[in-house]
Amino acid sequence: MNMTEEYRQWIANWLSTNNPYSKCAEAVTAMHEVFPNLTVVKGHADTDWGRRAHWWLVTPTGEVVDPTASQFGAVFAYDPWKPGDKAQVGTCMNCGDEIWKPLQTLDEEPKRECICSTRCSDAFATYLNSEMS
Repeated sequence: MNMTEEYRQWIANWLSTNNPYSKCAEAVTAMHEVFPNLTVVKGHADTDWGRRAHWWLVTPTGEVVDPTASQFGAVFAYDPWKPGDKAQVGTCMNCGDEIWKPLQTLDEEPKRECICSTRCSDAFATYLNSEMS
């Protein structure tokens, strides 16, 4: 990443008083207030932890500026979200799989889901009923 010294200094100052873990929206919003020439981008980062929902900034020349990249060991790619793309909306209480659904906007919190399929719903209901007897 070939960021300007001004961006690097802002990030270092922010990190000196903030833990970056799960704070990408907060950091990006704060940095955008200081540098309105940067564009806020919401999407996913492919990291050494797997694919994660994430926010970052982009310069007018297309360079990524990520004030919370240090929360990951490595970021391999940034994938901007577009209307209709899938986003994680929950984790199945029965099988533990992530639940992904296409969304048209990220401006509001999506409806959370906790069962991924009819099969898991039936299996979970059977389990609960057996525990209640």
